Amino acid sequence: MAKAEVHDIVIVGGGIGGLALSLGLHRKGIKSLVLERSKVLRSEGAAMGVHGNGWHALDQLKVGTDLRNCSIALTGMHYEYVSKDDKNVKTYRRELRCLRRKDLIETLARYVPAEQMRFGCQVTSLDFDHRENLHTLTTRDGSIIKAKVLIGCDGLYSVVSKALQLAPPKFFPIWITRGFTTYPDGHPYGNHFLRLATPNNTIFGRLPIDDKNIHFFVTHFDAPAGDMTDPEVVKEYTLKILKGSPSEVMDAVTNCDMETLSMRQAGYRSPWALLNQNFRKGTMTVAGDAMHVMGPFIGQGGSAALEDAIVLTRCLSNAIKTPADASSGKNWTERVEDGIDLYIKERRPRLMRLAIQSYLVGTLLSTKSWVVKLVVIFLLSVFFGGNNLNHALFDCGTI
Repeated sequence: MAKAEVHDIVIVGGGIGGLALSLGLHRKGIKSLVLERSKVLRSEGAAMGVHGNGWHALDQLKVGTDLRNCSIALTGMHYEYVSKDDKNVKTYRRELRCLRRKDLIETLARYVPAEQMRFGCQVTSLDFDHRENLHTLTTRDGSIIKAKVLIGCDGLYSVVSKALQLAPPKFFPIWITRGFTTYPDGHPYGNHFLRLATPNNTIFGRLPIDDKNIHFFVTHFDAPAGDMTDPEVVKEYTLKILKGSPSEVMDAVTNCDMETLSMRQAGYRSPWALLNQNFRKGTMTVAGDAMHVMGPFIGQGGSAALEDAIVLTRCLSNAIKTPADASSGKNWTERVEDGIDLYIKERRPRLMRLAIQSYLVGTLLSTKSWVVKLVVIFLLSVFFGGNNLNHALFDCGTI
C-alpha cells in the first residue's frame, strides 16, 4: 500500500478559483497543495469578461497590474438588432476588461510556488479518517494524500461537492459557443462591447481584448446535433445558426482560433439550493463553480470565484494564525471550522443575489411564454432596480 503524504491544506482543482485561493494563502504565508487532473496548466477556453469587483480581487492578489497590461478597458456597450434599425449605445464608466483565460491562469500560477502545484493528479475517491481526523484522497495512480483542510475548486462536476452531498447542477435549454479571433492587422472595433440579436433567435457578443484580438460568444436555444466536442462541428453549426448576420459576425467565427472554440450548455445551481445547502463538512468546503456554478448571463462566474478566494483566504488566515483561546478551549481544527463557517456566512448573501439575477436572466432568455417573461421582467425590476450592472459594485474586502 502506498505511503500517504499529509498536508495542512489541499485544494482540488487548478483552475481560476483554485489557483487564486492558493495564491491568496501564499500571500498570507500559508502553504497549500493544489491538485490538478490535467498534465499541464488548464488554460483551455477563450476569454472572460472581468468587472470591477473581479479586478478588486485580482488587486488583492497583487496580479491586477500584470493583467491590465494584457487587456484594454471597455468603455461602451452596443446593443443592436439585425432585423431592426435599432441601436442602443451605453457608456460604461466602471472597469470592465476581457481577459484571455490563458493569461489569467498563467499569471496566477506564476506567483504560486511550483512545489505547491501538482499536475496529472486526478482525485478518484474521498474518505475521512476519523482516527487521524484527516481527509483521505486517492488519486488515479493510486497515490494517497491526506489533508487537514480540503477545499474543492474542481468545477461543475466537483468530486468534493459530491462528498458534501450537494444537489447536482441543472441546465438551461441554452447553449453557448465561445471563441477567440485574431486580426493580424488590427480590428476596427475599438474598445466597445457588442451584443447583437440575430435573425435566427441567437445572440452574438464581441469583446475586444486588445488591438488585435477579440473574444466572441454565440448564445442559442436549439439543442445541437452531432459531436459538439469537435471544433470543426462546432464551427459549422455556429455559422449555420448565424446565417443572415453581418459579415463582421460571420468573419469572426470563420477566422477564429480553432483551439479556443467550444460549445457548452449553460449550467447552474439553483438559488434555493444555495440558500439551504450545507457547504461544510468538518474542515471540507467548496468554492467557485463547485459551490455556485451559474449561467454566464451576467458575466460574474469567474469574478465570483475570485471573490471566494479572497474571502476564504481571509477567514482561514484569521483562524489559523489566531492563537488558541484558552477561554473557549477551541483547538486548531475547531478554529478552522469556525473560519469556514464565517466564509460561508459571508458569501451566501452575495452568491444568492448573483444566482437569482443570473437565473432570472436565463429564464427570460429561454422561456417562450410571454406571461413568464413579464413576470421575470417585473422581478428583475423589483429586486435589481432595472440596473443589471449593480453586481459589479461589490467589494469582497481584503485578504
